[in-house]
Amino acid sequence: MKRATASVDRTSTAVVGLALIALGGGAIAWERGKFPGRERIDAAFVDTAVDAGWWPWALAAAAILLVLLGLWWLLAHLPRRSIGTVAFASTPDADVDGRLSVDLSTAARSAAKSLAAHDGVVSASGRSVSDRGQRVVEITATVDPSVTSLDKVADAAAHTRSDVVTSLEGSPTAVRILLQCGKSRKDSARVN
Repeated sequence: MKRATASVDRTSTAVVGLALIALGGGAIAWERGKFPGRERIDAAFVDTAVDAGWWPWALAAAAILLVLLGLWWLLAHLPRRSIGTVAFASTPDADVDGRLSVDLSTAARSAAKSLAAHDGVVSASGRSVSDRGQRVVEITATVDPSVTSLDKVADAAAHTRSDVVTSLEGSPTAVRILLQCGKSRKDSARVN
């Protein structure tokens, strides 16, 4: 989301929030008889509506609707870090007309599967993210805790990174490989 859009969004959210707080405060003041000028306002329809049998149901429906609307609003504004497809830059000497693109999430999962097949790596997962505006293929690998030397794992990670960089040449994408140590059986044993 652009900064201008985000600032308008935050400002409008603050205004709506403050208006709802003021409306709620006014309703509480009205109910307690502390609302200024209440005696000059003819609100007989409000009293009859509040005393009607349908009022609690209407109030509950409005509350549920507002809660659902609020949840939708929050979910709609969650940051989307995943990147779908990325187009490769076209070359001027290309004989073929068209556009070539790659799904970065699929490329990340495939590279992670390749890395997980190496000795010393227990498991690996891959995803594509947007990190501060940069497209990143991120692979997280869990290293077997019984490995005494990380040389082979580091070589496998470097080879996997090189393969991804080579295969995505022409697209502005970075590659990040994170190695984490798995739990040993001693660490995960229960004490009775």
